[in-house]
Amino acid sequence: MSILINDVADYLEEEGVGTIATNVFCGYLPEDPDACIAVLDTGGSEPDKDIPTKEPTFQIMIRSTNYATGKAKLDSIRSLLHRSSNVNLVTDETYFYFILAIAEGGHLGRDDRGRDLFSINFRARTR
Repeated sequence: MSILINDVADYLEEEGVGTIATNVFCGYLPEDPDACIAVLDTGGSEPDKDIPTKEPTFQIMIRSTNYATGKAKLDSIRSLLHRSSNVNLVTDETYFYFILAIAEGGHLGRDDRGRDLFSINFRARTR
């Protein structure tokens, strides 16, 4: 698990989006609880050979028992993270030159238990 997804999860908790290990998880989306958020590593771009930065990507998965609640959570997270720049979200572990949503994010359908799934992907430049 990367420090980056931990920093993002910590930031979501600090901003009141959820609580780590209760309804915000790093690196996986557990079967329970019904309503939760996962912050997942998704790779990234090739690092610059001359500048000591990284360009990771990450995904936020949201599961909800109610479509409107899940969509509102997705919109809230996008607003918090998209266009963040020149910040340490919580700790000094990861400095973010920027975080940008790759797309608007959206509904993925329902899982086998009828819960709505949403996803949004971000790219960042860090040092």
